[in-house]
Amino acid sequence: MVVAGGGPRFDESLASVARGLHLVQIVACALVGSLVLFVWLERRGRHHWAQVPIAQGESRDGPYRAVSFVAGHLHRAPPLVRVASFGCLLFAHVFAPLIPLALISFPFDGIAIPLAPGIALVLLNWCCAWLLLGRSPHAESAARMGAKASLVANVGLLCLAAFHLVTVELGRRDGIEHACSSSVTFVVFVFAFASIAQALVTVAALREHAPVLSWRAARANQLFVGEAQVRPG
Repeated sequence: MVVAGGGPRFDESLASVARGLHLVQIVACALVGSLVLFVWLERRGRHHWAQVPIAQGESRDGPYRAVSFVAGHLHRAPPLVRVASFGCLLFAHVFAPLIPLALISFPFDGIAIPLAPGIALVLLNWCCAWLLLGRSPHAESAARMGAKASLVANVGLLCLAAFHLVTVELGRRDGIEHACSSSVTFVVFVFAFASIAQALVTVAALREHAPVLSWRAARANQLFVGEAQVRPG
């Protein structure tokens, strides 16, 4: 539809979009909820991390023999793993209500389609937080798969959203009122940026702490020398 005198903006300011989505309230509630759940999960998972040895000592018994032993264990998840886990919870708690609200509140156009499967990524991040803090056997593989999928999908989504926004706004300048909503594009931008940032933190945590995430008691003799094991000096 062509509108005389230049097409009116379909959307208002970003502040208006944020108010319409109750963004401040959602983020505040998500922050509180994520913090409470994180504290509970972190304390609940400490005994799983307390099994992981982090230091090795050695005592010599005579000139030809040496005894190696485990000198210390982790007390809790490493800081970077905790940051990644909290980020997963916060990401999930923000976008779990925000995505459906955006899809209901604004016109469901082409750019909104990638947001619908984004709910699966939200659920995956939420599960990864539980797996990481509990040092689950599946934590490393699940977190790595989710981070890689998020990086690949959302880098492309950012390019698509940028192209969509430019096309719609240029059309409005020419006096064409689109059914497309740049408000949905704004949500897509926020979702993609947040998802990429969370994926990068998760990748950093896995790169730094993959050995302790995959450590199992059955592999103790491969990674650390047991307390009573004796080897030649």
